[in-house]
Amino acid sequence: MSQKRPFHRLVQIIRTGLKNKKVRGILQVLVSLSLLTYFVYDVGLNTLVADLAAIDKRWYLAAFVLFQVNIIIRAYRWYILLHSLNDGASFAHLLYLYYLGFFANNFIPSGFGGDVVKIANLRQHYGRGAEALSSVIMERLTGLMGSSIVALAALALNALGHTASISLPMYMWVIIVFTSMGIPLSFVILRGVDILAVLARTAPSVQRLPRYDSFENLVNTVHRYSWSVLTYSLFISLPFTISLVFIQYSIAVGLGVDLPISVFFLFVPMMALVNLLPIAFNGLGTRDGVYRLLFVPVGVTPSLAFAMSLAFYFLRFTTGLMGGLLYAVRSVQQLAQVPRAEKL
Repeated sequence: MSQKRPFHRLVQIIRTGLKNKKVRGILQVLVSLSLLTYFVYDVGLNTLVADLAAIDKRWYLAAFVLFQVNIIIRAYRWYILLHSLNDGASFAHLLYLYYLGFFANNFIPSGFGGDVVKIANLRQHYGRGAEALSSVIMERLTGLMGSSIVALAALALNALGHTASISLPMYMWVIIVFTSMGIPLSFVILRGVDILAVLARTAPSVQRLPRYDSFENLVNTVHRYSWSVLTYSLFISLPFTISLVFIQYSIAVGLGVDLPISVFFLFVPMMALVNLLPIAFNGLGTRDGVYRLLFVPVGVTPSLAFAMSLAFYFLRFTTGLMGGLLYAVRSVQQLAQVPRAEKL
């Protein structure tokens, strides 16, 4: 018993620490630094720098432009979801908030920092925090759904096609099939079944589990939207996913990676999922590891897989700087309007 008590105290200390946002943030930074240090050591800094320096600027510019188009599509999808709950923010304001969210993600450890900023801004301007939170969560979910549907279509084409068949290790196919089918199936169950009532009737003890309230909020969020709104949002998610595929493909071609574009259609859901994992600082390290897991088995060198991941991160980082610039311009405009109002 005396040996178990110190261990129990240690577990309690760790749990308390993880609930502290500052501690979680420090841990996420440490995870990112540890993983990035390992990957740089593994591939060699000189090799990595040489790969990034050799990128074709035209293809990278194309990826940058497509990334901005991708943000516009995301903002419109968010606009549709939010306006199905209330007549709140304009599309222009939501687009601005998307850029502001990317700016916040450059400095806030969690990958959800940008979402917090968007929700807080909407609550400040329109006073509807619940709708803002719900729309942000659903916007993420419909994006994942769209990516999964596109991956399922790519799986079907690869299974039916007799040319350009993709050769992957069996465990990769298992991961792709599980991810691509699991996300839509989970979503349909959440929306089509009153799962909270089922759990309350068959297993009431689950309500005492940690994070059950978060699960309950997620289920309630999904049920706030009609099937017509969800279908339209999923329809918007298709060009969103296709643009994301072409972003990744443009980066790869720019780095000299020779892969069929169908590979990227298969890998998109897992690329999207890794950005949601609150493990590392803005996905740094974990995203790089997933790129290695996905692309090395299809013939890409570890250095180029790492370079692809970093090139994509630099697109996000640059877009965040654009968001910071928009925020500065907007702040200056608001300050300039105050003296005018006082004169009146």
